[in-house]
Amino acid sequence: MKLYFVRHGETLWNTMGIFQGIKNSPLTEFGKEQTRKLKESLKDIKFTHFYSSPLGRALETINILTEDRPQAKIGIIPEFREINMGEVEGIPRKDFEAMYPVEFHNLWNNGKAYDPSNFDGETLESVYKRAGEGLKKITENHSENDVLLIVSHGVTLESIFANITGTSIETFAERNVPKNTSVTVAEYKNGKFEIILFSDTSHLS
Repeated sequence: MKLYFVRHGETLWNTMGIFQGIKNSPLTEFGKEQTRKLKESLKDIKFTHFYSSPLGRALETINILTEDRPQAKIGIIPEFREINMGEVEGIPRKDFEAMYPVEFHNLWNNGKAYDPSNFDGETLESVYKRAGEGLKKITENHSENDVLLIVSHGVTLESIFANITGTSIETFAERNVPKNTSVTVAEYKNGKFEIILFSDTSHLS
């Protein structure tokens, strides 16, 4: 099985440095153009299945990616939604840092110590766990010849790839967050995952 993981296109809140979480912000015109360029680069790949997070920016992205594939049916994977940032969703990063400096620091530098309970957010452990559950659903419901296109989000994709590589949330301090419309390709064979391409954005060159 081959899985193409895509991060959604650039959104308005991405450009404003605002935390989105499970709240939504639409793609910018640049984000739509990024996605069209990605669509062109993927046009010759014979995907068998298409999946998205349930959040609007991911759905907007996959709808563009499949607009020339009239037979495409888009499935929803709830486990691949973005991290819930609680009460700091919809506010600028600088305001989050000012209000919760310890939590802000740990989110980016010490994932194991990140505690979002003060603003009713979701832990990285929770995102990691549900990302693994989503992957398990995929492996249980697809055959080795399937080729999947999956659109998700930055922190969730980090969590997916941590599950795939057998690492944990401690590695999140490295902040290998996939870029907007980047493609990460993984293979699943004989019960094991392998990442063969990470956060590729060559379609934007």
